[in-house]
Amino acid sequence: MAESASIDLLEEKKPLSEILASCKTIAKLLRISDVTSWIDLEINGYLVRYKTRDQLSVALPSYRKTDWKFYDLYGNLLSLPPDIVGLFGKSVVYHPVSELENSSQIVVGDKLLDDFNKFISTHGMDYASKNVRIHEAKISKMEIGQVLEGIKKKVHEFLDMVIAMLEPA
Repeated sequence: MAESASIDLLEEKKPLSEILASCKTIAKLLRISDVTSWIDLEINGYLVRYKTRDQLSVALPSYRKTDWKFYDLYGNLLSLPPDIVGLFGKSVVYHPVSELENSSQIVVGDKLLDDFNKFISTHGMDYASKNVRIHEAKISKMEIGQVLEGIKKKVHEFLDMVIAMLEPA
């Protein structure tokens, strides 16, 4: 089963969400609970367990943190100073794998951007910068592709470990 999933992954014969389901079965059979938990998060999305941006920032694997662009209420691209963007780090791509596989871009609504807006209103340099409000952030198809590649790499590592573990000595 692991070899078959590995081939499917390398040849991209099946969606990543299906390969993850196979990996979950393998992990359950081998009683590898930490991998099963990780796979559940990838399949169902990280908002199942982590509810705030701070929780997501700590819990998400590095391959699920990527760049984003910020927009105001009218859809205008906002140019924020690098020091402000740097304080908040990378975006948090918490979405289920199946959603990522079928997205050309991801829009992060203002609920997870409240901390940005509070910080900007408090620490803005002038009246105009203090009154900027981020309405949404967008993550591009290219960035989504990088997240999916990170997931594939981790799945590949898991399958290689399982295959090596089950090979006759």
